[in-house]
Amino acid sequence: MSILCKSKLFPMLPDEVRGRVTENHRLSPSRRLKSRKQAGEFILERCFVSVYSGTELPSIQEAIDGRTGLAGSDNRISTGQGIASIWLSDLPEAVPCLFGTFVKRKPTLVARKHWAALLAMEGEGFQGARERNRISPAAFRLADCIERDGPATGRALRNRLAGSTRMDGRTFRKALLELEKLWLIVPERSGQPGRHVHDASSCVWELTNRWVPDETAREAVSMTRRHAMRSLLVGAVESAGAVDEKAVYRWFGWPRSMTGVLMDEALSAEECFRVDGPSPVIISSTLAEIWPEA
Repeated sequence: MSILCKSKLFPMLPDEVRGRVTENHRLSPSRRLKSRKQAGEFILERCFVSVYSGTELPSIQEAIDGRTGLAGSDNRISTGQGIASIWLSDLPEAVPCLFGTFVKRKPTLVARKHWAALLAMEGEGFQGARERNRISPAAFRLADCIERDGPATGRALRNRLAGSTRMDGRTFRKALLELEKLWLIVPERSGQPGRHVHDASSCVWELTNRWVPDETAREAVSMTRRHAMRSLLVGAVESAGAVDEKAVYRWFGWPRSMTGVLMDEALSAEECFRVDGPSPVIISSTLAEIWPEA
């Protein structure tokens, strides 16, 4: 059975719940985003926000357009998509948010509230990730290059590595993705005016544990990897509000079996709730408070 996207799921929700979700995703006329400042407030409010359409999270593009739906589904670029692209170049610096990828490698902005958990997922850094075979030797060499010689653009990193190891373009891009997927590295502002913040060749890559503030690093030390993963899972559900349970298994880079274990723990602790049906829906604790009793 296919996953229920927002445009199909939201109309199926009970009236009061649908109204709350519409407000939270800023899809109603009075809540639509009209400025970069409002977009920053949106990120701080929801904590996990997709830049574009096509994920279960609140989306800047959709909040500008006032509608859900996959980007390009009607064979045209929406107004929201273009504006979101422009805002993306400034938002990671204008508000305290970390840029990375989430569902289907979609650009995602994460508020500071969740930075410690992102860091704690790989608390021993890229060295520990390599020891546990969560990254490849090529990804290890790339991260080691950043640690040893400092942050640099993707292009500069390739040039650095070319002098010491054989790594073709495909292997380099795969290594970069491995590290980004585990939040071991983050892209800083593009090194070239007018270039996209997530243009891998021109943006500057830095180790996440050096990029975040010292207090975030100290907070991460007190979290176990499992606790961090569950915190991120629950945080994403809280941001989305309501999501087809099948979609949750695509969110993070860890194994689906781990997502199932973490979801069961979160449900048992009533950190989120499951609404049974032909397509079970996971809802946040906030929505559970207004969900009508059977």
